[in-house]
Amino acid sequence: MALPAQQQTVMLQLTQAMFNAAPGAIHLEALISPVEAGQTVADLVQSLMGSTLFFGKSYETDLTPEAFADAFIHDFADDNATMESKALAIDYIAGKMAAGATQGEIIADVTCILSAIPASDPVWGTAALAYNTANAAKIIDNLTGDTVSAGDKSSAVDYILAQMAAGQTFGATVVALINVLDGMDHADSTWGHAAALFDNCIEVSRYYSIEKAGTATDLATLRQILTGITPDVATVATAKAAVDKLFDDPVIDLAQLNGENGFRLDGAIGSDDTGESVGSAGDINDDGFDDLIVGAPHNFDDFYSGASFVVFGKASGFDAAISLSSLNGANGFRLNGVAGGDAAGNAVSSAGDINGDGFDDLLIGAPISDVPKNDTGYTYVVFGKSSGFSATMELSSLNGSNGFRMHLDKADQLLGWSVSGAGDINGDHVDDLIIGAPIGERSYVVFGKTSGFDAELDLASLDGSNGFLMNGLEDGAQFGNGVSAGDINGDGINDLIVGSYYGGSGTSYVVFGKASGFDAILDLSGLDGNNGFSVEGAAEGDEAGYSVGNAGDVNGDGFDDVIIGARSAGIDGKASGAAYVVFGKADGFEATLNLSSLNGANGFRLAGAAEGDQAGRSVSSAGDFNGDGFADVLAGAASADANGVDSGAAYAVFGKASGFSASLDLSNLSSTGGFALSGLAAGNSFGKSVSSAGDLNNDGFDDLIIGASSANGGAFNSGAAYVIFGRSFTSAAVAKTVATDSLDGASQDAAVLLAGINAAMDWI
Repeated sequence: MALPAQQQTVMLQLTQAMFNAAPGAIHLEALISPVEAGQTVADLVQSLMGSTLFFGKSYETDLTPEAFADAFIHDFADDNATMESKALAIDYIAGKMAAGATQGEIIADVTCILSAIPASDPVWGTAALAYNTANAAKIIDNLTGDTVSAGDKSSAVDYILAQMAAGQTFGATVVALINVLDGMDHADSTWGHAAALFDNCIEVSRYYSIEKAGTATDLATLRQILTGITPDVATVATAKAAVDKLFDDPVIDLAQLNGENGFRLDGAIGSDDTGESVGSAGDINDDGFDDLIVGAPHNFDDFYSGASFVVFGKASGFDAAISLSSLNGANGFRLNGVAGGDAAGNAVSSAGDINGDGFDDLLIGAPISDVPKNDTGYTYVVFGKSSGFSATMELSSLNGSNGFRMHLDKADQLLGWSVSGAGDINGDHVDDLIIGAPIGERSYVVFGKTSGFDAELDLASLDGSNGFLMNGLEDGAQFGNGVSAGDINGDGINDLIVGSYYGGSGTSYVVFGKASGFDAILDLSGLDGNNGFSVEGAAEGDEAGYSVGNAGDVNGDGFDDVIIGARSAGIDGKASGAAYVVFGKADGFEATLNLSSLNGANGFRLAGAAEGDQAGRSVSSAGDFNGDGFADVLAGAASADANGVDSGAAYAVFGKASGFSASLDLSNLSSTGGFALSGLAAGNSFGKSVSSAGDLNNDGFDDLIIGASSANGGAFNSGAAYVIFGRSFTSAAVAKTVATDSLDGASQDAAVLLAGINAAMDWI
């Protein structure tokens, strides 16, 4: 981080005074930026004083202007102003908000005004004095801890108030105080210990934020680094050792999965391509634990008929490595493809509960089946049940009561190349499904129902009442290469997501669900923002839409978001790859959204780490992996080379309420912003498929499953899949490769940036 040493020191001191925390590299850069642009440090302190974070309160974003004004003035003035004065202030705030002012702007505006009002003012003087006194006490507490007496702290507060009464701003007074403490002799009988504590905290903060290039997305995490530092210089070495451990001990290492933190699933036979597809199976046996499914489309049994493997969740007792050949009906089971060349398991997913019996069902694509015609493809639904699973189930045995098969009478369709549960898209409270047929440029939606399934469903019979067809708009665009669904507009009915990547920049489509009125064929050219919208890739050749997914609610606003993979994106077409998260919302969609327009407020870009990585070849929600209440996302980069050519990688990016930049570099995920996982050896293709596994062990954290289709699992090139159990990441780094977060905060006002970081923290 190329920042002048003097500026680095000033900003570290400032953050210690304002927030009692090491700022971290990203926040340090954001703080220095306005100073480099000509703003004085005193002015910066003044603006930070008006931030939500320093104020110490946050408010629900959906409050009416009057409700927000009432809550804010109550927190701000309490009993230090008359009812009449507070009523006038509430009217003033409501008027400003009616004119377009935000909550953050109001807080900054009003706090700045009040801090400058003299204590002698007959209307607001008492409130201003109380506010300035609380701010001064906060600064003194942050700087001195318990190194001085309560009386000396009170004297310091009085000094700050006297300086402000003499005409100094709060910002200038704080800067002066920092300078005094910085120059204080450690041997001073009154303030020496405070000066030593201050210097020790700054040294450790510098070590974390600058020397180790540490980053984090909330200051509460970074504040923990300073815990235990005292005026004794020996505590500096102890804290630095803790920082070293934070960064040098990997929390997630695929080679260290031991059954307690995750496990590996090994393919049964050489060249199976186990892990070509992976997914959550939902809870198919209704035992309270989510299950998972892994596809092995090149299984050698019966000449590439393919197979899929279901592994049951449980509370504990997983081995570090589980051979899929060991499934016996009690711990899971195998589903065999029907005929040679079917490639059953090329795509797998939970179907949700498509027959409404309380058990989740399975969805398996066999896209290159040659019956009835060349590469027509089949897709299979297997119903869940409470018990009675055999070690092996033949897909040919599906008879309508235990599942069914879907087919077409057309050649060269690749039906089942992509499959996904769709949730309830027609509002009948029964889950539906979606199937992609990219060579045929089609996707099929099949409505669930509570009974009456035949063994075979001809998708040509879909008539709008039992499902419908979507045709791609451009020949050769591979419409249906990726399919998914989620409730993007928050109306309680799921919406469809379909990608078509080939030619141009790539296009994905979001089609809103509705309670009724589906035609047999849905015309995508009619999407106008009210019934759905299209999403265009950012640049020619990006292949946006190669993979698509429901990202879950990444920003916690109550709407599911969309994730779109663009495996060939990158400067000069060098295929570093990218994934894009598009935020859902209630309304206001345009007919077309271009991914280049994402700005952090409406979504963001995840940029691949290196040329040729093809990040975004696979994308998925990660569920809530770290248990913070926000959905997380996954992007696979099977061609990454961290541990050899095509060893592969996968990236998890954590959701949060706000503070997204327009672009995030996957090579520089922060310790609390996400983490990277690398395949163990050249040629593994780790990240070929990625998915949330649901909560496999029912510990309250969602888990991940990531396929490595060319790994040497149970046999040479048999493939493997890795399950990583979710956990909290509040105080630890997650990978050796974590360096500096590339979120571009340089152009953002520091007050805005810091105000968006965990604004509800009550320790300020």
